[in-house]
Amino acid sequence: MTSARRILPLVLAAVLSALPATAASYFYAIGSNNHLYEVSDSGAQRDIRDLSGLGAAGLVNGAAFDRAGNDFFFSVPGPGSVGGLWYWNQQTNASPTFLGWLTTVKPDNAAYWDGAYWYVQQGLDILHRVEIATDGSGNPTGLGSFSSTQLSRSQTPTNVNGNEKYFGDIAIRETSAGTATLFGASAYGEQFFSVSLSSGPLTAGLTANVLGSPGVAKLQLSFDSSDATLYGHAYDTGQWYTVNTATGALTTLAFSTRTAGQSNGFQDIGGAAASATPSAGVPERGPWLALLSVTLFSLFLVRRRR
Repeated sequence: MTSARRILPLVLAAVLSALPATAASYFYAIGSNNHLYEVSDSGAQRDIRDLSGLGAAGLVNGAAFDRAGNDFFFSVPGPGSVGGLWYWNQQTNASPTFLGWLTTVKPDNAAYWDGAYWYVQQGLDILHRVEIATDGSGNPTGLGSFSSTQLSRSQTPTNVNGNEKYFGDIAIRETSAGTATLFGASAYGEQFFSVSLSSGPLTAGLTANVLGSPGVAKLQLSFDSSDATLYGHAYDTGQWYTVNTATGALTTLAFSTRTAGQSNGFQDIGGAAASATPSAGVPERGPWLALLSVTLFSLFLVRRRR
């Protein structure tokens, strides 16, 4: 009996640790070493793969995640003055695939919605929409039509530390069928704004309604896997926050994440999945952790009473 009581906790631990985690959200971000990282909503961080060497020398950026297809889109520097768009599927974890060349330099912010890749051109406040062509199974195959429009801010930036038309990041949340809201944070933390979007190509100018001032520079944005909460991540420090979408006010979370070997955080966050990437190591969190703790503690009490 004594031997069985000692072995049982070890057996339970082995079995439970093999079960898949069911974390609420797994965010996908690009580090300044051009590696793709996964961060759970509890702050557990994993290096998924190296994205270096896919384009010309320079930083990968412009991350955007399609939760429906589990596709992570990102841009790399291209020849001359254009960027190349690639994608990686979070469920298959296969090698990234090239989709085509953009019409501008590599984006430094991006989001996915309505079958398209969206980004704001740095320094110009021009919103671009790039349709993603797919096959019969919904897999991305290339780039479709391009459209763009000018954003007009409801408050003029004061150009703190340079130019407040630089970012930051953007994130998009669907509000109803065919409509969505784009949220953006300017580079030096002066402005947090929203833009109302409709499905289909961009045809007319749009207003960026300034909602508040986050006060944190180079804030990266992403909604969780259910679109319920907007998260922020500071590139300079790696600190994570939740963001009030009505005011831009930040609530500091109890964790930070950084690019491996660096003091800075991630240069862009694309979005979040509801489950971890397969074949990328043992999941760091999930309800089985609580079950395991309770089970082991119960066994300990039983043993003491005997």
